[in-house]
Amino acid sequence: MAIGSVLSNSYLGSTLPQYFLFFTVVGAGAVVGRSLSYLYERRLKRTVEATETEIDDIIIHSLGGPVVLLGVIAGVAVGRRFLTPTEPLTSVLAVGVDIPIVVALAWVAVRLTDGFVETYIMEYADQTESKLDDELVPIVSRVTNIAIVTTAGIVIMDTVGYDVTAIIASLGVGGIAVAFASRKTMADVFGGAHILSTKPFLVDDVVDIDGTSGTVEEVGLRTTRLRDFDGRTITLPNSTIANAEITNITSESSRRITTFVGLPYDTTPTEMEAALDLVESTANDVDGVDPERTGAWFWEYGDAAMKIRLEYYIDDLERWKAVKNSVNHDIQTAFDEANLEMAVPARTVRVGTGTT
Repeated sequence: MAIGSVLSNSYLGSTLPQYFLFFTVVGAGAVVGRSLSYLYERRLKRTVEATETEIDDIIIHSLGGPVVLLGVIAGVAVGRRFLTPTEPLTSVLAVGVDIPIVVALAWVAVRLTDGFVETYIMEYADQTESKLDDELVPIVSRVTNIAIVTTAGIVIMDTVGYDVTAIIASLGVGGIAVAFASRKTMADVFGGAHILSTKPFLVDDVVDIDGTSGTVEEVGLRTTRLRDFDGRTITLPNSTIANAEITNITSESSRRITTFVGLPYDTTPTEMEAALDLVESTANDVDGVDPERTGAWFWEYGDAAMKIRLEYYIDDLERWKAVKNSVNHDIQTAFDEANLEMAVPARTVRVGTGTT
């Protein structure tokens, strides 16, 4: 009699047999979800791995974890039909279905995002020579996941009964404050994105950026690091580079060298012609110089010498310093052997006498 009374009594609108049926259905949903997960692990996963496309792999991987939770959600949704609940149990059951659904959807969305980023975007970034995109991809993935989780959190709070309008408004004000505080950082980040998209240079390129020359060692998220010709490290903000005039020296097929040779004013026209021919032929004899584009001209009357302008092009860019050294050395040797004198820079020193 007492047992029958306990079973027939109503607890928050439902009897114990109704609760028993509810939890039985929920347990069955969990078993179904676990069975589907097992099927995924043992059968379906191996099937999709055998296909050439990778999209099905990403989708199956995204559903692998949340499928058990989805089974429990389905059990709760079906099981509550056996109950006749009253408040507050009615609200608890409604929230108990809505919140796990939001969590499961957010979980699937995060796993899908990670799968697409790792399979497609990261693979593309690994194939490029720039290191900047390798650093940007994880940040983009992280920001996307934060946006998904934040959206899911707002939906959950709205489901529970919080006023999400005030929360969103506060987030907007906070976002504006953060944007003002980090505008320089964001300018550098967008500058890095500009470098990534336009690719004015790559790592190991020799560049000149508004008069700063060197070899690009690293393209970072906020800064780019150069190594100048004296071996010093130069770090430039990406926002500065995005607005700078960039000359990619490595993109040149050859390097033009301009050199001036001075002759004294007592040099005769015949000696000048001989010097012009000697300078041009000597430069052309050096290995690494393009003989088709070498030229020498009587350029100007300087303050202390008559100047010859020599222009030549070096094809072997990796040896351009050594080639230039050889050209200068051979010209000096050739002038000495031809008994042609180079002008010595003149300096006038005036000594004044003071009175006491």
